[in-house]
Amino acid sequence: MKKLILTIILLLSSVLLAQSPAPKMSGPMHSLEWLVGGVWTTDMSKMGNGMKSIETRYSWSDNQTFIRFNTHFVTDKGVQHRYDGNFFYDPAKKSLAMWYMDSENIVFEGPVTTKGDVTKFDFRGEGFDGKMSELRVVLTRKSTSLYN
Repeated sequence: MKKLILTIILLLSSVLLAQSPAPKMSGPMHSLEWLVGGVWTTDMSKMGNGMKSIETRYSWSDNQTFIRFNTHFVTDKGVQHRYDGNFFYDPAKKSLAMWYMDSENIVFEGPVTTKGDVTKFDFRGEGFDGKMSELRVVLTRKSTSLYN
């Protein structure tokens, strides 16, 4: 019985360790590491079109050099697995950048800038009206678990 309990504790601790965020990074990706871990949720219920929320998950790549993300739209009809992408450092441009692909296999890309607690993603994409336009996402970090 003691061996069984010890085995369970070791298995649980290895699962918890595997889910721990990566150690603090130095270099260009450092400014985005605060996004990693958990589920970031945006309430979209006021749009009135059946959209409830947008959920985004960020995680380090296996080699710790870029951040993966996926975005799901939660609607009254279910969950749409909408976007998957990466934030990375582009050494040729000496700047942060992102690319992502939507569920229709369209690739979007653009620069990422950070200044203090404000991070901006600029790209050309489809807006909520279904038309292609220049888009900007602005994240203002309020704490390690809150952004606007």
